[in-house]
Amino acid sequence: MVRRRLRSERGASSIELVLYTPVLFFVIFVIVQFALTWHGNQVASAAAREAARSARIDGGTPDALAAAEQHGETYAAQIGAGALTDVTVQVVLVGDDEVRATVTGRSMEIVDGLAPRVTQSVQGPIEEFRPDLGP
Repeated sequence: MVRRRLRSERGASSIELVLYTPVLFFVIFVIVQFALTWHGNQVASAAAREAARSARIDGGTPDALAAAEQHGETYAAQIGAGALTDVTVQVVLVGDDEVRATVTGRSMEIVDGLAPRVTQSVQGPIEEFRPDLGP
């Protein structure tokens, strides 16, 4: 038995392809942009951890905070390889014995203006030497 198409159905698959292709490309772009934003978030997190570590080890002095900010920006550029742009690093004292490092930037974009800014913060105690109490 041979099945014949009705005249009204001719070209229906071409029209469906024309209608669904832009939707498919949009979904692919959204998935890729989500992955790029997630990766940028991971780079910001690593840079914030490194900046906080640097400030915590150096004692949390104003010079140490400034050096930690510079170190965080350099670290983000090195490990990110362009995954995070427009990077700002802010390292501040929280109370007397803690440091907070915040890294903000923009992840790679497929379409300009589509990617959100990513922000990561890390907070930890300032390390200080405490000698052993002898017997």
